[in-house]
Amino acid sequence: MKLIIIFLNKIEYLDDLLSAFLEIGVPGATILDSVGMGHIVSHDIPIFAGLRDFFSGSSPTNKTILMVIKKDMITKIDEVLKDVTGYHKETGIAKMISVPIDGLFGFEK
Repeated sequence: MKLIIIFLNKIEYLDDLLSAFLEIGVPGATILDSVGMGHIVSHDIPIFAGLRDFFSGSSPTNKTILMVIKKDMITKIDEVLKDVTGYHKETGIAKMISVPIDGLFGFEK
């Protein structure tokens, strides 16, 4: 089993992405509201206000998507993420990582 973490910076893709995940058999996901460090540093910490131009492309709100999946789903999820968002062609749209899971607790078999 793997934990997939997707950092979605362009939240306008969220609905289409979740629909596509359902189509390929993703059993569920948790979606969290998140904010990147660049936005916090450049907008909320006065000493770094001069960095606003440096982080001008950073979105004020992001979504973090968490999924527990079987290992063989990783490629399908990456393909869906590419198809829906085009994140492999343009930076700043999304990032995805996978982490091995050593144990599952509280999940139905």
